[in-house]
Amino acid sequence: MKTMHACAALAATFALGSTVLGTVIQSESFENYSVGTGAFEDADTTSHWLSNYGDHTVVGDNWTVWFEDTGGSGFSDGDYFGVTNYTGGGIGAYTDGIQGYQMGDTDGLVIMTFEAVAGATGVSLDLFVRSTGWEDTDLIYITFGDSVLIDTTGQDIDNDFAELEANWTSLSATGSGALEIWFASNSSSESIAIDNIQWTGVPAPGALALLGLAGLASRRRRH
Repeated sequence: MKTMHACAALAATFALGSTVLGTVIQSESFENYSVGTGAFEDADTTSHWLSNYGDHTVVGDNWTVWFEDTGGSGFSDGDYFGVTNYTGGGIGAYTDGIQGYQMGDTDGLVIMTFEAVAGATGVSLDLFVRSTGWEDTDLIYITFGDSVLIDTTGQDIDNDFAELEANWTSLSATGSGALEIWFASNSSSESIAIDNIQWTGVPAPGALALLGLAGLASRRRRH
């Protein structure tokens, strides 16, 4: 897991680690995890916590995944799910590094939960939605605390969220608490990918004051 913390060199921190939501205090781009070979398999089709299988990474240092049985076959038939470097299906490339996290053909509901990050007041992530024949029963639902980044419940993704298909889209929200990604589909072509998750926080007043001084010094040097 890649993290970014405040350091003594505040000017550099703000220059390199800030977004419209604030200063980046932690990030996840799935670069330091095994991508596995072949499909991910789990013979248990009942509701349960998923775990890593062989060299497949489906859970990590700060996230868990719950599988909710909805009467389907789950991952018993082998599906492409978890950390991956696969760039087919229109993905092309990931937005931060060469790996991301893929979800597809869950034949049930999965809930990926990232632990709350201390001091975080906002979150952003990049989402790729594959262009295919989505159904009303498919679901993409992402929340951060009480904030909703996207909710396709009962809607036709092809019609109501067509602008998301075949594109990387940056989603963001303010708030605090756990980040949850809910996903359900019943076809291998109905898949999404996520990358470049960033938790942001508001700098302390002292940090803002130092940033102002750094800006003032910079302006003086130019004159």
